[in-house]
Amino acid sequence: MVAMMSVIFAQVLARYAFQHSLSWSEEIGRYIFVWITFLGMVLAYRAGAHVALDLLLAHLKGASRKVLQMVNISLIIVLAAAIFLSALELFELGTMQESPALELPMHWVYSVIPLSGVLLLYYALRDLWACLKQTGRYAEPQKEDAPC
Repeated sequence: MVAMMSVIFAQVLARYAFQHSLSWSEEIGRYIFVWITFLGMVLAYRAGAHVALDLLLAHLKGASRKVLQMVNISLIIVLAAAIFLSALELFELGTMQESPALELPMHWVYSVIPLSGVLLLYYALRDLWACLKQTGRYAEPQKEDAPC
């Protein structure tokens, strides 16, 4: 975020103070924003900070609540796999492209998408495993940030 702010600030300063625009600043700012967005998605999921509609979940207790949470996590796993698989195609396309101003190979820009898909898949599988382990009378006591 600091890098993006610095680049955009340098662009504004160059444009208004020196009457010279930096040709690469908007492009790099956009790419940093894409990276922040995809990595932020993973970090928000890991922290349990994603926006969620939990109206139904708040009214359920016991096994039905756990089943719904496992369905939610399973859907996130499907989403993560879809992100990863479609990102591989985009990454392959990016090997043949360069960015206009920076002449940066676009696969470097696109590489955050499969990376975030894999990380999201990892954290969702970890949460699903934690839900599956919490069964029976010998289940560990739930922590406040437990997925189920």
